[in-house]
Amino acid sequence: MASSVLVAQSGPPSPPPDRATVSVHALSAGHFTLPEYQFVHPVSKDARKTVPSLAFLIQHHNVQTGKRTRIVFDLGLRRDISRYAPAIQKHTTTRQPMTTDPDVVKSLARGGLTPNDIDYVLYSHIHWDHIGEPRDFPSSTFLVGHGALALLHGTSSALRGGHSFFESDLLPEGRTIELSKPSVHDLAQHKPDTVKWGEELNLSHWKPYNHLPSTLDMFNDGSFLIVDAPGHLPGHVNILAQISERQQVYLGGDACHDRRLLTGEKQVGEWNDAEGHICCIHADRKAAEETIQRIRQLESEGVEIIFAHDVDWENEPGNNPEQQSLKERFDAELGASAFDASWSRLLRHSPEMFAASLRLTAVPKRKGHLTPKIQSLISLAVAAASTHLHVPNIQRYTQQALSNGATKAEIVETLCLTSTLGIHACNIGVPLLVEVLREEGREVKSGMDGMSKQQWELKEEFEKKRGYWHGFWEDFLRMSPEFFGAYVEFSSVPWVNEGGKGVLEPKVKELIYCAFDCAATHLYKPGLKLHMKNVLGYGGTPEEIMEVLELASLLSISTMDVALPILEKELESQ
Repeated sequence: MASSVLVAQSGPPSPPPDRATVSVHALSAGHFTLPEYQFVHPVSKDARKTVPSLAFLIQHHNVQTGKRTRIVFDLGLRRDISRYAPAIQKHTTTRQPMTTDPDVVKSLARGGLTPNDIDYVLYSHIHWDHIGEPRDFPSSTFLVGHGALALLHGTSSALRGGHSFFESDLLPEGRTIELSKPSVHDLAQHKPDTVKWGEELNLSHWKPYNHLPSTLDMFNDGSFLIVDAPGHLPGHVNILAQISERQQVYLGGDACHDRRLLTGEKQVGEWNDAEGHICCIHADRKAAEETIQRIRQLESEGVEIIFAHDVDWENEPGNNPEQQSLKERFDAELGASAFDASWSRLLRHSPEMFAASLRLTAVPKRKGHLTPKIQSLISLAVAAASTHLHVPNIQRYTQQALSNGATKAEIVETLCLTSTLGIHACNIGVPLLVEVLREEGREVKSGMDGMSKQQWELKEEFEKKRGYWHGFWEDFLRMSPEFFGAYVEFSSVPWVNEGGKGVLEPKVKELIYCAFDCAATHLYKPGLKLHMKNVLGYGGTPEEIMEVLELASLLSISTMDVALPILEKELESQ
């Protein structure tokens, strides 16, 4: 059985001349899924949200003694859920899907630390999704808020809800300290035999800090305040950490499970258990709402707020360790300037798909048979093609082309080349029309046989301006010389502008034709084969053509660009 120890100290020493700070690092400690109706109202009864169970590493360095103290705030989910008490194991079935990898030990290892490096484990409270595996920390001292031990011993008042099961043997004998009662601000009120002085902790008495009624200054230098945060569970505490001269972070534990409570968009949820009793995730809803209000005020003062299950905070690329690693990979592979809202959204919702998409996108970039400018123009052609017209990518690749040195004239010429795609209605339709006419017994001449002088002149004009001729144009020219003549002028603009030859070299023009012909939204085989031959005729290489095919294949990522914002909007409306 864990020992029950009240911790107190005499008055704090004089503060150092410069403001003391601590470092705070988030630790991934599992994910699980919550039924939203048990946490916020109003919301659909079927709405569920997968959230993290975050732990935090806090490191304090005493500039006078040189001593470094490491604290882990919460331990998250237990790596092996079969080691939970049976009642808790049963409860975990309602929180699926659930993952416990990485747990807090593995997350510490990623930073080069082991549990033996941790001086203190401070629990925000002792609900099952915060307690982790205490036996992993054989040399750490455990700190819990006042009232936590009564819950473990079963002497606290009854709490409703399947989440309120506790393990009596959770905490290690002789290495557990229960903080003093927050309402006692004057140590003189304690009888000497009820207080064990924690010489290493250097905790002073509970005292107000700004609008926070009760805080403990753990190091007596203002860098690390344990904050009484009543309402959720007896013994629930938060942390206010000074991480720089002007920046504070508030670790809110389970004071709030959904940021919409903090903004006022939602209210605290309640539900009925199997016996019809009204349940709330907070033991004292009124006190919990008062705590939320105090946190709301901190946020308005510029304090960064992070809750234990803060999926919104975790989804910011700079906060999630896995996502941060992927973002760094992205910057190295594609450049930081390429990371836009679409990539950020994909990273938040599916790190796995983000990693796979990054790998796919990086291949042609890395090989670089085409210059970055030409690659951007190729990608722009795919996005702007009339069969795709994907606005986010048109914006993305226009910006990239400009950044890579493309001129306005080169971008406009790319769009002019891409605008010719519509003629494939005739390239496909005219041969079918001729086939049908012949099947119906109507005579249709072949090749240039019987063409008028005007039609021969149009053929010569096409060859002069476009630099080639193909047999599939002949039936088109025969069936509608007027439209063919108009198309010659339309399609020749990028070939005759700017001094009679356009601004992009012929090989690049043909590569652009290849790009939208091979794209999944078009797949025009006759044109693709023709323009591949033209590329080679202009001195292009198979490697350059292959790179165009690779760039065009990236169109598939547009699925996420379009669909994820819709998903977000629908989720927000529930």
